[in-house]
Formats: sequence, C-alpha cells, structure tokens
Amino acid sequence: MNDQNESNDQELIRKIRHGLDLAAKAANIELPEQNGQDLPTVQLDQPVSKIAHEIGTILTPAPLFWFHTSFVTIGKERGEFELMTTDRFRTWVEKYLYVMKPNRAGYTAATMTRDMAGMIMASDLFREKIREVKSLNKVRLPAWRGSSEVKVDPRQAFWLEPESDFQIELLPPGYDERTKTYTLEEVEYRRDLPLEEARTFLTEILESFPWAREDENSNSRSTGVHFAAMIGVFCNCLFKEGTIKPMIVYNGNQPGSGKSLLMRMALCPVHGEPAESSKPNNEELRKILDIAALQSKPYLVLDDVASLYSNELNRFTNSPVHEPRILGKSQTEKRYNVTQVFTTGNMLSLAEDLVRRCLVVDLFEATKATERRFENELTPDWLCLNETRAKFLAALWAIVRHWSENGMPAFKEARHTSAPQWASVIGAIVNHLNPGLLPFAKRTFSLGGDESTAALEALICSIASDLEPSGDEFTTAELISAAEELNLLEAIAGHAKDQRKALGHRLKKIRGRTFTDKRNRKFNFGKQDKSYGAVYPFKFL
Repeated sequence: MNDQNESNDQELIRKIRHGLDLAAKAANIELPEQNGQDLPTVQLDQPVSKIAHEIGTILTPAPLFWFHTSFVTIGKERGEFELMTTDRFRTWVEKYLYVMKPNRAGYTAATMTRDMAGMIMASDLFREKIREVKSLNKVRLPAWRGSSEVKVDPRQAFWLEPESDFQIELLPPGYDERTKTYTLEEVEYRRDLPLEEARTFLTEILESFPWAREDENSNSRSTGVHFAAMIGVFCNCLFKEGTIKPMIVYNGNQPGSGKSLLMRMALCPVHGEPAESSKPNNEELRKILDIAALQSKPYLVLDDVASLYSNELNRFTNSPVHEPRILGKSQTEKRYNVTQVFTTGNMLSLAEDLVRRCLVVDLFEATKATERRFENELTPDWLCLNETRAKFLAALWAIVRHWSENGMPAFKEARHTSAPQWASVIGAIVNHLNPGLLPFAKRTFSLGGDESTAALEALICSIASDLEPSGDEFTTAELISAAEELNLLEAIAGHAKDQRKALGHRLKKIRGRTFTDKRNRKFNFGKQDKSYGAVYPFKFL
C-alpha cells in the first residue's frame, strides 16, 4: 500500500510539473530551474505575496483543499478531512516543491520557517489558488450533470424542463469541480445491476421486519419511509447545501423490533459503520448539533432515545442555516445545514410540531421481539461489511439509474411541508420503483398520544414500579423531583415559567385512569385536596 501511495504521489508530481510547463510556455514565462529532483522550486528572496502566489499555483492540482475556514487534506485511511497546520505545511509542501534559500554560492533547498508557512497560508493570493471542497464521500454517489442549474419547484412535484439535458451520473473518484466534492472509492460496486434484481434483493431483506400497518391491508407507509431514507442518503449530492431534509424516526413498540438495524441499513452503505449517541440534555445536545454543523456532518444519529422534545432539535432540523458556537470561543460561524438527523426509540409519541419535520417508520411486533427467529439473521456487523455495502449500493444505484433513464417522472403526491425539495425528488424515485410505497401518506398508526402525555405516563408508571402493594401518595413537588431525576420534566412541562403549575395542568388529563406499572401491576392514579395542598395517590387494584 505504501509503495502504491508513493507511486501515486510521484505521478501527481509529474502532472503538476507538466501542467506548469505548459502554462508557462503559453504565457511566455520562464519557470525557476529544477534541482534534479523533478520538482518545481520557489525562491525565498522575493516578496511574500509572490512566494505565496507561486506556491499556490504549484499546489492547485495537489490534494490540499479549502474547507469552510481551514486548509485540509484527505485522510484516505480513515476517510476524513485532516487539518493542515503551519507546522505540518512546512514539510508536507516538500513533496511537491522546494523552497530555495539564497547563499553565497547561489541557492540551496531549505525547509521554510514556521513564520513563513504562516504568512503563506494567511495570504489571499495563496488561498485563491487552492480548490474549495464542500464534502467528502466514502463511495461514488449520484450527481446532476447538465448544461445549467437544476431547479426544484416547492409548489409542485419535482420537474425538469422538457428540453433540458439533465441526467444523473455517479461522481468520479477524486475531486469533482462542479460539486466541489472529493470521492474516495472505499467500496467498489456493480453499476449495471438490473432493476428487478435490485428490487428482489431489497424486498427479501426487508420482508421480515414487523412494519406497522395503517390498516388491515397495508404497511406501505412505513416501508416507503425506509426506502426514502436509504435512497435519500445515497442521493445526498443531488441537493444543495441548506436543503431541508426530514428527520427520520424509527419508532418501535418494544426493544428488539429492528429499529436500530434499519437505521444502520440506511446509513451503512454510504457511510460505513455509523457513529451513534443517545439524546443528551439540551445543553449537551446544543454542543453536538454545533459540532455537526461546524464539521458539515452528513448525518447525526440519536439512538434509543426516551423523548424527542427539544426546541434545539426542532430549530436545527427546520433551518437551512445554522450558526454554531466555536468550541472554546465566544464567537459563532454561519454554516449551511447539511446534516440529516436519524432517531430511534420505543413508544415515541411525537408532538405535532415535530411530526411536521419527520418521516416516521413505525414497527409493531405483537410477540416478544427478542424471541423471534429469522431465516436469514441480519446483524450490524454484516451491514458494515464492504461486500454487503456493495450489494446495497448496487441496488440503490439501479433504482436511481432506472428513474433517470426513464425521464425522471414526477410524482405529485410527493409532498412534505418542511422538506419540499427533498420530498419531490426522493418521492419521485420511490414512486417510480413501486407506486404502492407511500412515504408521505398521512400517519394514522400511533403508539401513543402527544409526547408530553406519554412522558407523564412514563413518570407515574416508573414511580409506581418502586412502590409497595399498599401504594403511596405524592405531592406536586415530589412528582417534579422524580421527573427531574428521570429526565422527563422538560418533555412534560416544556419551558413553562411555572413548572409546578404546568405539571398540575398535565396531571388533570390522567386523574382517575388505570395504568400498568413495569411489574405488570394495575394501579389507579388520582388526586386528593388536603389542607397543605394537593396530593396524588397511587392505589393498586
């Protein structure tokens, strides 16, 4: 591998020198003499502006890029951007050129000083010669090709002018000027898979999942949402920075229903093993969202969450621009939001304003999920194998390619109020694959009521589980304290100024009802007014 890398570097160096020779000849410019190493040279006894311009010109085709506010290189081993510092730049640049220091005998090659490296990297004349990169892809992804800009009308389904020359092609490995992306071909996959083979492969994989049915005859909405999630991740490069994408929610009725496996299935083909985190409190979540925005992360996973109530999350998923705070500093930077959020949880009840920003996969397993057996067992490790990723990528490309080759037909029902552009394109592709898949149909299946009520029910069921059969009673203050310990108070009372009063209003909705605690005991929840205030008794039946 090292020999191959060295060979690639030498080939790039030869191309750089050849390109400089041609440009110099065309402009009637005499290049500096070579030093016997087949590398361009730059003399240090000239103004810094000229040094910066010359070095920038030489490095234009080199694998150095401008990413937001920093210079980066491509870390091919980990598939990540690596920051270029002044200390690193001093020796890294010597793979592509030599700086020549004057002396009595003429010039000798030297390593530039830290100050010189800093001045070069700070120069606008250097910066304007370095190519901008907006994203780093681990595999080849679809992108638009055509003579003008693709337009998506949010008032109707995706459309193209009848005489347009747009088509969709896979991005080439390496740098693509039009999209300003860099592609690592981490996984090679088949690019001519027939559509029927792709359909059969995905159908067989997905048929064993317990998709919740909207009615007795249909499970098309949840299945359609998952197809939209997979195709949407694969087609990320079809959308401009700042295009709103819906949050994808995998909601199960019990552990083991397959929600995390489906989430990984949507992300693994394109990104490899996904990084996951549980939903932290609001302050920690704000930091996680800021990091995602600063690093232009294509996805963020909140796995196995207990609650989705969060104003921070609402704003993040519904805004084309995010202004994150730079860690350790008091300043912020504007970023186009390119991060799509994926969430999993059990019995998640979604507030109405959040439902508008989501596409929800509901899974309902009637039997005990952990005791199910599959003919072909699916595991997270299997999904992360390059061989498996190649199969999914080939199938996804077959679906997108077939839609493109058949004129990119629109689908007028592909509408999402918060993410109209994303929905119109992805919905059209899903519908072309199978008109019976309806990811944007109304969600009539529900595992519970509004989120605040569900959180309140979770609170009292948790309290009851710790009680003796004789029961007990609690004051409002004690219920608030218990809600804080269980991290449920925010979901129940929101940001109310008087949380005691807000909790009291919520408790009115469930007084007199019978519930089942975690120990499978039925109990009645009520209210009594006493001289020192209201108390809420738990009485087991």
